[in-house]
Amino acid sequence: MKKILIAIATLLIIVTIFYLHRSGKKIPDSANLVYKGGDSMAVVKVLNVVGDSTVSWEDAIHKAVEEAAKSVPNISGIEVVNQTANVKNGKIVEYKANIQIAYRADGQLD
Repeated sequence: MKKILIAIATLLIIVTIFYLHRSGKKIPDSANLVYKGGDSMAVVKVLNVVGDSTVSWEDAIHKAVEEAAKSVPNISGIEVVNQTANVKNGKIVEYKANIQIAYRADGQLD
């Protein structure tokens, strides 16, 4: 199921980039981490990761990227999808961050 979701997300990103490129619309500056215009288009994969921390959401995000980087060396960008927390006795005891990590499928970095 996870592989199907990753494949669908990757396809949606590629279709969106293709549509924006062909329609003449400006690609958002935030996309520069993943796609840089030119004669060729990069194939980008997206990996969904959940990071957790007892310190902060920022720490949870950093931990998620560090863990993913152990097996995906060519990360080009991330998007924070949402942030949640576990609460006990009225206090946050664990911060969680769901992120999408984008990386070039061919292993190259621009």
